[in-house]
Amino acid sequence: MLCPKCKNEIDNDSYYCDQCGQEISYCQTCHKPGKGNRCTSCGGIMIASSIFFKTEEENNKGSGNISYKSNNATFPASEEEAVTPLILPQSAPEGEGRHLVLSNNMLNLVIEGKDNAIIGRRQGIYSNILAHFPYISGTHGKIQFDDQSKKWTFTDLNSSNGSKYNHVPLKPNVPCVLQHGSTIQLADILLTVSIS
Repeated sequence: MLCPKCKNEIDNDSYYCDQCGQEISYCQTCHKPGKGNRCTSCGGIMIASSIFFKTEEENNKGSGNISYKSNNATFPASEEEAVTPLILPQSAPEGEGRHLVLSNNMLNLVIEGKDNAIIGRRQGIYSNILAHFPYISGTHGKIQFDDQSKKWTFTDLNSSNGSKYNHVPLKPNVPCVLQHGSTIQLADILLTVSIS
């Protein structure tokens, strides 16, 4: 779909435009995106995406395949998912320091590092697991492994909601060296860095 404000193409289920940051409104009746107080297609009332998707998820609670979003956090659909233990590898398959894992136990989210991999909701090899995190940009950042220094880096690719390393905002397009036990925050998702 097109963002009603900047007219750039964005994902159909976006909360915000990852180009201009505008919150998307949806029609309560026909569910089409738009702007203003009334839908131009059917005349229904337009509501903010955060309210629209929360209502949709509550209506579909019985399916068991839904994540619930509240206060910029996403929670697993069931208690069983919430207590699933996260087991991280103890040793690197290709040598010391080559294995990177970014994880959030509460969200049951695990990203295994691949050199030159894009992290985003629409682009990169992790898009399938990040698709339901509306504040992460379509192309949010990039992770790389430097063979010479044996270090992993993360670069924010000018994302709409930014990235933080150990709670310090990162400048866009400037690589940041990752350390074991540190944290990287992509928009509203906090991830722990594990390097082995």
